[in-house]
Amino acid sequence: MQSKIDQKENGQVKLLVEVAEEELAADIERAYVKVARQARIPGFRPGKAPRRVLESKLGTGFARLEAINDNAPRWGDLAIVENEVEPIATPSLKVLKGEEEGDVQIEVTVTVRPDVRLDAYGDLTFEFPSSSPSDEDVEAQIERLREALGTLEDSDGEIAEGSVVTLDFTVAGESEGEYTDYVYRIGASEPFAGLKDAVLGKKVADSFEFEVAGDGDEKSTVTGSIKGHQALVKAELNDAFASDVSEFETLDELRKDISDNLESFHVSNLRNGWRSVVANKLAEVAELNVLPEGLVQMEYENISHNLSHRIEAMGLSLNKYLELTRSSIEQISSQIANEAIIESRLDLVLRALVSAEGLEATQEQIDKEVDAIASSWGVTVEEALERLKTSGQLVSVKANLAKRNAIDWLFEHASFVDSKGNALSRGEVTGEIDSADVEIDDEEGDDSVIVEAESTEE
Repeated sequence: MQSKIDQKENGQVKLLVEVAEEELAADIERAYVKVARQARIPGFRPGKAPRRVLESKLGTGFARLEAINDNAPRWGDLAIVENEVEPIATPSLKVLKGEEEGDVQIEVTVTVRPDVRLDAYGDLTFEFPSSSPSDEDVEAQIERLREALGTLEDSDGEIAEGSVVTLDFTVAGESEGEYTDYVYRIGASEPFAGLKDAVLGKKVADSFEFEVAGDGDEKSTVTGSIKGHQALVKAELNDAFASDVSEFETLDELRKDISDNLESFHVSNLRNGWRSVVANKLAEVAELNVLPEGLVQMEYENISHNLSHRIEAMGLSLNKYLELTRSSIEQISSQIANEAIIESRLDLVLRALVSAEGLEATQEQIDKEVDAIASSWGVTVEEALERLKTSGQLVSVKANLAKRNAIDWLFEHASFVDSKGNALSRGEVTGEIDSADVEIDDEEGDDSVIVEAESTEE
């Protein structure tokens, strides 16, 4: 069998595969055996009918077509491996000639990654949220604790955040209705957009009115009055409060603990979200607005597969995992879909940077990686290399090494800063110092799938 790249356009490669007549002979014989087992010829047991009898009943070309149809996918796969093509979707096959006689010629159409160009990338700055919490961040957490321990008391004062009000109101217009003794806590989800602003600052017996936008130009008018008001009385802010809500004896200790926890949370978000920041910034530079569906689907399947393995490795069932992470199938699926988009962007822009800067994997890097793979598989380097070649995985190994080189290049040439303008080291951004430890391999996916939903994505 011989193959070559016949045509290459953005996002698609066509391979021309030729199989000599003599190579097909053995496949035709196997096809006769296969058909003989399936055919029911009077006077012969299954699989025992001679070839001449089969030909007289089914014609002379049936076995040839069977052999071509059976082997075409294998020939296509071999051609993809030989020409180091990286499919992102199932290839399509078309027999061009040889169905009746002579050499067989097949066209294999493979969907591949589109060509992405990076031009103005020489002075890149990647900005991340600061991991140092502000005093306002800490006080906001403390205020939430005060509200949680607060009490509600009847009040004639102005309605404020946290207040609970009892309302009578009617809705006229596109949406109609009448509501009596409706209880609403300021800050909770509004039954009608604008209700919170309409009652804030008002007192018992005051009236209110506001409009609610509907579909198109239609609007509804909400008119009502305030029947009751319970104000939120927050817990007093002192050392006793700190002791009540935590294991700490003083308010200063509580503040420090909250600050430390916020910093850890922000650091975790940075470590889990840096790939997203890099991917989105480079995609903006490359004007990469549309992602190939096949690539996103492939990334989705990879991440889902790896997550399943991690859940099994933890000794958990899917239901138990969902219970522990307080997630639903829909939430996990949505999170994986977001991850797949980020990984697809990152894959394309890093490959573009590899092309722009000539960052392809060196032979030394490839040899080192194959050696590590051989060690993990428990085979010789020669055996590992042969497996990688015949399975088509060697081209992925080279691509992933090149993408690691691109990451190295970025940390050497681009600026990484937080929102306050402070420079960030590679370790602060990724949590890893050695570039070989930075996970770019598509087979590994991104562990941010299994952290809580607060991790940054887009």
